Formats: sequence, C-alpha cells, structure tokens
Amino acid sequence: MDKEELLPKMSEDARQYADRVCDMYNAPFARVMGIEIVSVSTEKTVCEMELKPEMMNSMGRGHGAAVYALLDHAFAVASNLMGDATGQSTEVKFYRPASGKLIAAATLINRSRSLEVYDVRAFSEEGKLIASATCTAFRLAR
Repeated sequence: MDKEELLPKMSEDARQYADRVCDMYNAPFARVMGIEIVSVSTEKTVCEMELKPEMMNSMGRGHGAAVYALLDHAFAVASNLMGDATGQSTEVKFYRPASGKLIAAATLINRSRSLEVYDVRAFSEEGKLIASATCTAFRLAR
C-alpha cells in the first residue's frame, strides 16, 4: 500500500503520520501475515486479516499466535503513529476459536510522557469477540 491508498483510511488528525503508517503496513511480517489496515486515527487503529490454511492449529482453528499477530500489529500501528515506541507488556485473553476474517481494533486508554496503554480487541466477521489484550508501549527517545 502506498501513501495515496492509505490517506482515505486515515482521519484528518492522523494524516500527517501517513509515511510512518506506510512503513508499518509494509513491514515484512505484516505482509507475510496478510494484515490490512482498515482505519487509523490518533485514538484508534483498526486492522484485519484473513486466516490462511497455514495459520490453523492441529484442530483446524485459527492458531493463537496468528490471532496475537493481528492484535500486536494493530497495537504497533497505534503506538508508533506519532513517534517510536516498543511493546513493554501484553496480556491476552482468548474467548472463542477463530476462523475466517478477523478484525482488530486498538483503542488508546492512556498516554503519558513515557507510556501508552491500549485496549486491543479481535472480532470475527460476525462481530463476536475472539480475543482481547491490554498492551503497554514504552515511548522511545529520539
């Protein structure tokens, strides 16, 4: 995805960070996983991913690591939007088996000088909650 394709998915307050979001979209791991950006604002980022056959566990359901990858990438885009950050901690809860397309939303809970905390939730296409996470990012000095 290039900047021109991305801008319509970004709120007015986030468009100045389009180059950063393009870099995160084009991260090799995100591309291998097939994670797409749905929308970006300074308060919320939404991504989606279709579970591929190679992302299934031995029971034929979406592997927890694949679900986590989507949660983590939505968190990464949100927390790195306005500057460099690194994940400090994540607590994940899984509620039901995953299949098909998943949608993850990372919503800012709190921002301080050095930390940002996000509520990140993954849903099925039908809107059922698959997993949730509380993710904390540490802001990196430039």
